[in-house]
Amino acid sequence: MPSPSPTVLRPAPVGIAAGAVGLTDAQLAGAATAGSGGGGGGQGGCDMVRRLQDALRRDRRVQDAVARQADGRALMVWNGDWIRSTGEDGKGLAGVRQAIVMEVAFAPEACRAQPMHGLVLLSLADGAGSGRLALGAGAWRWTDLLLARSGAPSG
Repeated sequence: MPSPSPTVLRPAPVGIAAGAVGLTDAQLAGAATAGSGGGGGGQGGCDMVRRLQDALRRDRRVQDAVARQADGRALMVWNGDWIRSTGEDGKGLAGVRQAIVMEVAFAPEACRAQPMHGLVLLSLADGAGSGRLALGAGAWRWTDLLLARSGAPSG
């Protein structure tokens, strides 16, 4: 009779707890939104928040991924590094991360280089109860979302 295979213990996925995935309205107070000026709307007409929000609203995969995770609160996906959500294999909800990265990567250079501060809130539809995504922390630039490294955002 063959001996039993050794038990391999694997650590739990790194990430935030299921109850901490969403941000409350109080945590989002002051977050930049599309058209609020926080996205650099006054800098040559480049409103990256609006640009990104519009792209995510058109992407059914993003809508579905957020609906599975958000529980009615805004889902934090990037805070200087892509956040691993409970039950997901990769960081930043892979489909959401990919959609964001592609939109940022193909934005004009001046837009990608815009200095940002704090959170950005993206609404995936008009009206109460629509899916929302949050990203940002401290001082950062849109290009920081393209970097595949952990660490503090650029200042």
